[in-house]
Amino acid sequence: MDVTDCLELPYPECNPPLTKDASDIAQFRDLAEATDAAVQAYDDRLTDTLTSPPAAAMTGATNIAGQLVNQFYSVVEFDTGGLADTTSQGLRIQEDGWYLYGGSVRLSGFAPTNTNLRVEPILNDNDFTSRQGPAHAYAASEDICWSDTGFFRAGDLIYTRTLHTGNPATVCTYNHRIWIVQVLTNV
Repeated sequence: MDVTDCLELPYPECNPPLTKDASDIAQFRDLAEATDAAVQAYDDRLTDTLTSPPAAAMTGATNIAGQLVNQFYSVVEFDTGGLADTTSQGLRIQEDGWYLYGGSVRLSGFAPTNTNLRVEPILNDNDFTSRQGPAHAYAASEDICWSDTGFFRAGDLIYTRTLHTGNPATVCTYNHRIWIVQVLTNV
């Protein structure tokens, strides 16, 4: 019995040029059952995507000197889709699609001054979007929250890099968080 191209659903066929139908009721039943299963699988995937999409959040902390610092994430807050990669210390994409992602960074260690802290998302060890910031100065620290959207492929790794204009010899404490949620699969 022939099957459709995209979903491979079986369908009855005739024997041209005869007008008599060569299919029987069992072939129609097979088509109906295959169609029902395909629609249910699509419905389940859609429901899962809308009600509990893959999402994760990770945190990390660093004490380091320098103006340009890679921020890695070692603690998993939650992970509903296998996105938290503690080995590579970042978010590892499991499925092609569009994602909303963001986070926050707190920099402390300077006197109460603004060092123009900025955050730059890093994809596979390369910057791929603009730096976000500058941060808001508060007491002896600066805080920045950031977010963006992007299309990522399975296997991509996301972490962040920070940049500030303070003295590069000063050892600073960074407390950082990153989160991600899938908003659309690659259809």
